[in-house]
Amino acid sequence: MFLSLLRNATSLTQIHQIHAQILIHGLPLQTHLISKLIDLHSIDYARFVLDQTPSHVDFSWNSLIRAYTLQGSPKNSLFLYLKMLRNSEKPSNFTYPFLLKACSTLGLVFGGEQIHTHVLRLGFGSDLFVCNSLIDMYCKCFCLESARNMWDDMDVRDEVSWNSIISGHVQWGQVEKARELFEEMPIRRNVVCWTAMINGYGKEGDFVEMLSLFRHMLVSADEVKPNAATMVCLLSACSALCNYEVGRFLSVFIDVNKIPLNVILVTALIDMYSKCGDVENAQRIFDGVSCKNLPSWNAMITGYMQHGLLEQAIDLYRLMKAQSVKPNEITLVNVLSACAGLGALELGREVHLYLGRNSLELNVILATALVDMYAKCGKINDACLVFVKTSQKDVALWNAMILGLAYHGDGRDAIAVFSQMKRAGLKPNDVTFIGVLSACNHSGLVEEGRFQFSSMGDKHGLSPKLEHYNCIVDLLGRAGHLEEAYELVKSMVIPLDSIIWGALLSACRIHRNLELADKIGGVITAMQDPNIGFCILLSNIYASAGRWKDVARVRRLVKEQRIKKPSGCSWVEADGVVHRFVVEDTTHLKSQEIYRTYEILVIHLKAEGYVPNFDFMAANIDGM
Repeated sequence: MFLSLLRNATSLTQIHQIHAQILIHGLPLQTHLISKLIDLHSIDYARFVLDQTPSHVDFSWNSLIRAYTLQGSPKNSLFLYLKMLRNSEKPSNFTYPFLLKACSTLGLVFGGEQIHTHVLRLGFGSDLFVCNSLIDMYCKCFCLESARNMWDDMDVRDEVSWNSIISGHVQWGQVEKARELFEEMPIRRNVVCWTAMINGYGKEGDFVEMLSLFRHMLVSADEVKPNAATMVCLLSACSALCNYEVGRFLSVFIDVNKIPLNVILVTALIDMYSKCGDVENAQRIFDGVSCKNLPSWNAMITGYMQHGLLEQAIDLYRLMKAQSVKPNEITLVNVLSACAGLGALELGREVHLYLGRNSLELNVILATALVDMYAKCGKINDACLVFVKTSQKDVALWNAMILGLAYHGDGRDAIAVFSQMKRAGLKPNDVTFIGVLSACNHSGLVEEGRFQFSSMGDKHGLSPKLEHYNCIVDLLGRAGHLEEAYELVKSMVIPLDSIIWGALLSACRIHRNLELADKIGGVITAMQDPNIGFCILLSNIYASAGRWKDVARVRRLVKEQRIKKPSGCSWVEADGVVHRFVVEDTTHLKSQEIYRTYEILVIHLKAEGYVPNFDFMAANIDGM
């Protein structure tokens, strides 16, 4: 009767009552009780029952060792095994597979070797399941030679034996050796084996061979069908290479062949579509499934961020929190980056507070995101505070601080931080010098800028890139050294873009150098896809000099090439909500109030004596 009650019990309350009756009547049902408690995931209770039972059977020990390993407590598996030996209990061949799995989970190769010794001593050295577990343990603990020796000594091998050794070679990057074993297999190759090989070629970056093997799998005599794990490997490769064509084919293949969508496969699909630029399909898949986990949310938020959809990223983060999904480091770094791009200071502070309230470690990656957010939201002092409080600083964090100070016009402070960085023994990179040169540019430090630009190659072995040339050319141009800037541009050995010519053209406007503006204007208008902003700037320069024929020529170029200027856009945060505005926007719910306030501000400005400067503004330039 009690055994039947025990088997049908569904709660710990019922188990407590049955346990009491077992003790009162002295019934030998402890083994059944332990099994039931393990089924109900009450391992500590099961351990208590085992410890209170004077005589045990190996099934109880093995069941509890297995439960500890599978439910994320591998150390307890090993401690229980030690107690088993101290109690002079004899392990069986069923004891060792999960002990070895516990060792591989912990990366405890020394413990695995000791257990291997026990296996041989107790005569289980030829047991197939134990041998397979040993091979798997050695492979996962990066002892491929020991795994291969074990495999070579086996008299009998099954699918698991072959899968384990092939996966081990793949894990070690020995894909060709794995392929040799794969081709030698005397038995049917299952989906695990095929997937391991496909994954191996994916890790090697051999996309062609990976797809070739996948096609071979579909028509092979093994008659094996790909599963979710196979598709995840293929989709991950498409994501890494941004190969939309193959990724789209795989997505359709999954639908047509009705491969079950687990949460890992869903995340892989979202990631593939996002990285290949198809955010719409990524969102369709994300919205269409209920089995979302944290990586799924992160993949979608990251996809929005990669394509500049900052508002959507923040909206999804709010939805995620509303559904009680706890964010991790990846989530928070993305959200902080979105806050930096939108100037959403209030939300950025909220994320910072969330870190503190939830005792999350402020590591260097999060610290870098916070420094960047505070700097771009105008709170440079808060950025400095985070920077100073972070003990372990890497190059990215130093760069964020230098760039933040640069954009705030604190050029000398930025140079001082750069000097501290070098004294700390860190090697500056390309991004560091973008920050340093920007700092010189925003603060007008011409000599310092010249020195730092030349030191890139002379002292640090870095070749200036286009971004560095843009900074130094803009610095020289703004300071009036137009000829020096122009000669530097002409001496460049890397391809030029319109930005660098635009920087020079802007300097020509400031210093009214029409001769050089003509030269640069010729370069800009001769480009295959002229920048509309620089065409407008060139037209304004001509207009300010009264050269209306040239204004008409530039206007005609804009019309003929149908160059369109994208609408200006700005964001403002109020009460934690980010509002977006475009030029002459009337769609906002409070647009009338906004325009009335604007008109009042204009009246106040005029009353204070403000007079707008129209020197470089050309009137009635249609199409521009």
